[in-house]
Amino acid sequence: MTGKTRPISIRLAASEIEQIRARAHAISANITGVARDLIRTGLAGGDNKAIADRLMRIERRIVAVEEQGQETHARVQSVDKATRDLLAMFEALLKALTGDSSGRAA
Repeated sequence: MTGKTRPISIRLAASEIEQIRARAHAISANITGVARDLIRTGLAGGDNKAIADRLMRIERRIVAVEEQGQETHARVQSVDKATRDLLAMFEALLKALTGDSSGRAA
């Protein structure tokens, strides 16, 4: 933003002020900042359809990342199980080779 700023005063219905207050609370911002951002977005041509399209793209990306996370989690669990099985087999082999009958590897 360039140049000096000047305050302006606008009148809003109580329901509109409550909507701004709710939005500000949801994002931990102050009401004035949210109102300023809404006005600037409107002045910059940020129409609701463009914003909705952008939000849908973001949501699709989040879903894709969540799916990748679930796949990665499943792979990690599989590797963990295989590792535990190999460790158990190694300990059993070590026990058989050392003739340890106490259940402890030397």
